[in-house]
Amino acid sequence: MHPIMKLINKLCDTGQDTIFQPVTEICRGLATVFVHALRPPVTLEYPEVMPDLSPRFRGRLALLRKEDGNEMCTGCQMCSKVCPCLDLIQIQTSKIETPEGKKKIIVDNYTIDLGRCIFCGNCTDVCKPSCLVFIDDFELADYSRESLVFTKDMLLLSTEESNLWRKKHGKG
Repeated sequence: MHPIMKLINKLCDTGQDTIFQPVTEICRGLATVFVHALRPPVTLEYPEVMPDLSPRFRGRLALLRKEDGNEMCTGCQMCSKVCPCLDLIQIQTSKIETPEGKKKIIVDNYTIDLGRCIFCGNCTDVCKPSCLVFIDDFELADYSRESLVFTKDMLLLSTEESNLWRKKHGKG
């Protein structure tokens, strides 16, 4: 509390209900307004000055790539199973055979409806390869709901962006 406010509160608190109590309360309110009027403004000029975001900020969801540029997502579908919004995350996978003769799962289609997402973070917590992450992009406003449905191509970050995200968050 500001020292001037402490002094005014001490002077106004007589401990008894008197005829002067309404006057003292008005003086206390005016003093509060006066103290706050002398403080410098804390308003940011938003489009010109971007806010400093916490490292734990939950912005737009994104898929990371490996160091070699391949997709990290294994198609386990744990993110879609744990999502409280039911069909918000939709993953379609297929099995292919590698030249070594092994079966490999690849992700054909990956969509997230960010218009319905509650940004709870369950999907990123359960992701074992840690390929689904929140990035600092918070400007998601749009005029249509269809534009907030992100496909795999829209979600995938480039290799440089993925490496930058790992470096910033100490994951690599």
